Amino acid sequence: MSSETEESKAAIVLAIDVEMASGGAATGEVQAADAGNASGGGGAGQLQVVEAGQMVDDKEKAPEAVKEGEKKEARKQMDSRSEMWNHFEKILADGVLQKGKCNYCKTDIAAHTVHNGTSALRKHFNVCKRNPHKNIGDSKQTVLQVNNGDSVHAWKFDPKAIRNSFAAMIIEDELPFAFGEKSRFKKFVSVACPLLLVPSRRTCTRDTVRIYFEEKSKLKLFLKEQCERVCLTTDCWTSQQQESFMTVTAHFICNEWKLHKKIISFFKVKGHKGDDIGKHLKKTLIDWGVEKVMTITVDNASSNDGGIVYMKKELNKANNSIAGAKYLHMRCAAHIVNLIVTDGLKEVEISVKRVRAAVRYVKNSPARITKFKECAELEKVDTKAFLNLDVATRWNSTYFMLKAAVSYEKVFAWYSDEDPYFALHLLSDKGKDKRIGVPDDNDWENARKMADFLGHFADLTTRVSASLHVTANNFFHEIGEVNLLVKNWMDSEDVLQKAMAQRMKDKFDKYWGNWHESDPSKKGKEKENINLMIFISAALDPRLHPICHF
Repeated sequence: MSSETEESKAAIVLAIDVEMASGGAATGEVQAADAGNASGGGGAGQLQVVEAGQMVDDKEKAPEAVKEGEKKEARKQMDSRSEMWNHFEKILADGVLQKGKCNYCKTDIAAHTVHNGTSALRKHFNVCKRNPHKNIGDSKQTVLQVNNGDSVHAWKFDPKAIRNSFAAMIIEDELPFAFGEKSRFKKFVSVACPLLLVPSRRTCTRDTVRIYFEEKSKLKLFLKEQCERVCLTTDCWTSQQQESFMTVTAHFICNEWKLHKKIISFFKVKGHKGDDIGKHLKKTLIDWGVEKVMTITVDNASSNDGGIVYMKKELNKANNSIAGAKYLHMRCAAHIVNLIVTDGLKEVEISVKRVRAAVRYVKNSPARITKFKECAELEKVDTKAFLNLDVATRWNSTYFMLKAAVSYEKVFAWYSDEDPYFALHLLSDKGKDKRIGVPDDNDWENARKMADFLGHFADLTTRVSASLHVTANNFFHEIGEVNLLVKNWMDSEDVLQKAMAQRMKDKFDKYWGNWHESDPSKKGKEKENINLMIFISAALDPRLHPICHF
C-alpha cells in the first residue's frame, strides 16, 4: 500500500454501546469519523468494525483486571525497620499509622508514613528528658551513681566491663553457663538495664575461658616477680563415678610479707601411684614456671610417700632444693589428728553406733521429729542445737552428733515410752542397724566422755587447718597439746579412758613420737617422724622469746 493511500485512509471507529439496563439484545451505534476530513485530505476510507461480541468479551475481562490490581494493592505491609520503634508505641487510626507515643515521657509525636516518617521521632528521642539512652552516643558523658557504702562516683554504660563482671559472677558463684538465658533473669535485666544484651551460654563460656587464661598469665607473672619459694599442698581422691582427681595448692609470701594461697591445678588422673603423683607435680611446676619448692604437704597414704621420693630426685637434679630436699616432706597435721581420734573411737564403737541408730530413727520421719520435739518441750531441754546425723568416716561430724545427742538423753527415754516402735526397730533384724540395741546409761556415759574429749581435738583441727594466716609456727605447740591430752587420759583411773588413750598414743608415736629414729629396714638410716621445719618455725617466732622485743 502506498503512502498516499495510508495518509488518506479513513479510520472509522464503530463503538457499540451495550445498554444492559435498557435491556434486551445488544444494540450498537455506529459512529464514523472521516479521517480524511480530520486530516484535510480526501480519499476512500476503510471501515474498521468492532463487533458487539468482541466488546462484550473486553467488558468481561475488565473486572478481572480490576481484581488483579486490587490484589497488588492489598499486598502485605512491610515491618517497620527504624530502630525508633523500640522506644515508641504505634498509634493507628483506621488501620493507618498516625502517631508514635514515647515510652518514657508518653508524648504523642506525628509519625505518618507519607507525611512525617520517623525524623520527628528521632528528634524527640534525642531531647527527651526521661530517655535513659540519649547519652549513649557520647562516650565522654557519665552518670552519677551511688552504691551502698560508697561515695558518689561517675558511671557510664560499658558493655565490655559488664560482660567481664557477668563471667566473674558465673565463676565465683559456680552458676551454670546458661544462667543468662533464664527467662526471669532476662526480664529482670530488661527492667534494670534495657541496654544490656545478656550473654548466651556460648558467649559466657568463651568469656570464662578467656578470663581464666588472663588471670593465669597475671598469676604466673606475679609468681615470677614476687615469689621466692612456694610450699605446695596436694591431695588425691576418687569420685562416686570412680574417677580420680588431683589438686595442687601453692602457699607463698610475697615481697610485701603477705601470705597468698592459690589453687594452681585441678585435673583428672589415671591412678594414685607414687610416681604418677610425682610426675603430675613436676608437670604443674613446669606449667607455672615455679622452680623453688620449700615443702610439700600430703596426707599419710603410702602412695604420697612415693610421690615425695620422686620430687626429691627431680629437685636435687635441678639444684633447687634445701639441704638436699631432706625436709621436703611435710605430713598433714589435720590428717594425723583424724587418724589418732579414729583409733580412739574404736574403743567405744558399740556405744557410738547405738546413739547413731537412735538419732537416725528419729530423723527418718517428720512425724517422729515432731513427736520428739514435743517430748523435748515437756522435758524442758535448754539447748538450741537439734539432733545431727554424722558421717561415719568423719570423726568431727561424730563429735557434733554426740555433743547434741547427750543433751537429749532424758528426751530419748521419754520418747521410748511414747513410741513403742522405737525399741522394736533398734532390736529388729531389718535396716542398717540390725540388733544394735537401745542406748543404755552406760552408752550415754561413754558418749558424754567422748564428746568432751573430742572437743579438744575439734578446736585443734580448726586451728591447724587455717589458711588465711601462717600456721607452721604453731604446729609444735599443737602437737605438744595432743601429747599432753593423751598422757592425761593414760593416767586416768577410768578403764575406758585408759584404753582409748593407749590406742591414741600408739598412733601418735607413729607419726609424731620422735624426730629421728633408726629404721632397720633401711640399713641404719634415720626415719623421719616429724619434720625439723616445725621446730625451726617455732624457734623463729619472736612472740615466744621476750628478749627479742628489746
